[in-house]
Amino acid sequence: MRRKDRQRDADFAWQVMREAPYATLSLADGAGRPYAVPVSQAADEEVGAIYFHCALAGEKYEIFKDGCEAAMSAVSHAEIIPDEYTVAYASAVARGRLEIVTDEKERMRAIKILCMQFDPEAGEKYVSCMKNSGARTCVVRLSVKEITGKEGND
Repeated sequence: MRRKDRQRDADFAWQVMREAPYATLSLADGAGRPYAVPVSQAADEEVGAIYFHCALAGEKYEIFKDGCEAAMSAVSHAEIIPDEYTVAYASAVARGRLEIVTDEKERMRAIKILCMQFDPEAGEKYVSCMKNSGARTCVVRLSVKEITGKEGND
């Protein structure tokens, strides 16, 4: 990282991943062509993973269905500083391997984390949602190998 004075520790980066309203997933297709797409993520520092869900079809799915390396970036705070031509921010980048979650216990845990992040009052509602649409829901894990955080307050 060029600006070492803005670098933050892994705990900060995981917090950004948990608090950001969305993250941008970056991949490269089989021809090396870049592909980036916003996803609703849920970070689980305990297991070193970031989860998201998607359909079992489409360009994103085709790129990672057999597993691939990926990066995910998120911003949990951004505020323009008037008259200073800068932004105060909190950001994180995670790098690792994407894999489809096939273990049913991990799938349900990931869906619970995702649902609770976006609707903490929902309780066990995610169980009925998975009964209704779980078969057509792809749960994906980014196994984090590296995570960095950055903060600018000026």
